[in-house]
Amino acid sequence: MLIRRVPFTAGTIAVLLIVGLTTGALFTRVSEHPWGDDVAYGLPAFGGGALWTLITGAFFAVTPLCYLAVIGSFALLGGFAERRLGTYRTVLACVYGHLVGVLGAALLVAVVDTPWSTARDVGFSAGAMSAAAIASAGLARPWRLLTRLALLSYCVGAILVLGQLADLEHLIAVLAGLAAGRFFLRMGRSRAAASGAEVDRAHALLATHGGGSLSWMTTWPNTRYLFGTDGYLAYRVHTGVAITVGDPVGSAAWQTRAMTEFRAYCERVGLIPCGFSVSSRAAGWRHVQVAEDTLIDLDGLEFRGKSWQDVRTARNRASREGITFQLITLADADPSVIAQVRAVSAGWVRCKRMPELGFTLGGVSEAMDPRVRVGIAVDAEGVVHGVTSWLPVLDASGAVRGWTLDMMRRRPDGFRLVIDFLIASACLEFQAEGAGVISLSGAPLARVRDGVVPPIQRVLDLLGAVLEPAYGFRSLHAYKSKFQPRRAPLYMLYRRPADLPRIGIALLRAYLAGASARRTPVRVPVAIPAQKAVRESVTV
Repeated sequence: MLIRRVPFTAGTIAVLLIVGLTTGALFTRVSEHPWGDDVAYGLPAFGGGALWTLITGAFFAVTPLCYLAVIGSFALLGGFAERRLGTYRTVLACVYGHLVGVLGAALLVAVVDTPWSTARDVGFSAGAMSAAAIASAGLARPWRLLTRLALLSYCVGAILVLGQLADLEHLIAVLAGLAAGRFFLRMGRSRAAASGAEVDRAHALLATHGGGSLSWMTTWPNTRYLFGTDGYLAYRVHTGVAITVGDPVGSAAWQTRAMTEFRAYCERVGLIPCGFSVSSRAAGWRHVQVAEDTLIDLDGLEFRGKSWQDVRTARNRASREGITFQLITLADADPSVIAQVRAVSAGWVRCKRMPELGFTLGGVSEAMDPRVRVGIAVDAEGVVHGVTSWLPVLDASGAVRGWTLDMMRRRPDGFRLVIDFLIASACLEFQAEGAGVISLSGAPLARVRDGVVPPIQRVLDLLGAVLEPAYGFRSLHAYKSKFQPRRAPLYMLYRRPADLPRIGIALLRAYLAGASARRTPVRVPVAIPAQKAVRESVTV
């Protein structure tokens, strides 16, 4: 079990013991052997051109007693690093620290008159200490600071008390490790987006376990995945913050542990974790409400009564003006219709005079997915007055149990009540197809405010008020009330208040990254029928 968890650490210790036994270094000082100077590194060795000692010297300890310290420290420091960084990066970190520590000390000795000018050394301890310093970058506060202080205190204290060449090598290696920590942490799990096989695997898991109203967004471009054996969690990375896209997808057991595993993963690789637009709070996390999902139950929906007067008015006026509703697959539509949809969307964005938002807000590119349904309002001349797109909400059998409203666009000079007409018409169409629920989605930073408001919630409410003139989140949220939805809170989960400034910047980047992200086409299996597409996705 130990070998499987830390194979490099266990393997290195085994090699040290084997070399020590076969050469006798485990029983007699290296310097007392006739070949001692030939394997030891230091300025005298490098001055004579013996650069190979960088390799040979790593597999010995100075004295038999030092083997206890070398093996013990490598088991502690190397094992810590390998558990945090993984085997591949730990190997690189140890080699990096060994080379920088040994060569850096030799260079310093060469330019500064010190007692170590003729000293030679052996051992791999500088590599282990550097790897531990690198791995400390992934620790949460205050453990990161305490670990670094412990490493630096030991190195400085050892130089002052013992004054050996190895102590100088250790200090240089630790300083080099602290400087390179973030780089090493980001070497792993650094792709901008998931591979095709990972996207297919996410589709298959979504079909197997079903998902919530935002789960289809986990299949959008520029998304990364943390996979479990029975589920996944989708996230995106901005400015060193990993932001989840809605709830975990998978079994009940996976959904219970997913946020804990996500947090551990992020801390291991040096990212700040953030759960965004999740429907439930998780143990060990702080939370704040960031939006409200607005849900319409389709069973028995008829648009009767005074409360539905605005919706009936929109439908009646559309009928009088010759505007009809069509529910289409945009990817299969006539090119002239696609061109009009793009034109309507572009015109809508121009009218806003602000950058188009992304992240949990899709556009035409996402609507081109063949499993997304698109509602259009068309007049007698074939002019498209408005567009809505609807993302599938799947049950555990892979069938569509509902739809989530994503894109809403209308022609500025077109039918004024077109969005009311489009939403109402889509509700009735999906009801006839057997769907059970419609989500009008949640507007960011908009909610029904009641009860005692904590300080962080007040900050978000203030931010929503500041952005309201530009993006109208609150107006949009209030607009959806005319469809008599039931409301479900959506939360942001975070570890501690100190993370909030970085998370705020990352969320801003995530939403403003939409324009460039939408130039990337949505990757989907093309030979799959719309209703059964996810159920038949490739299993990896």
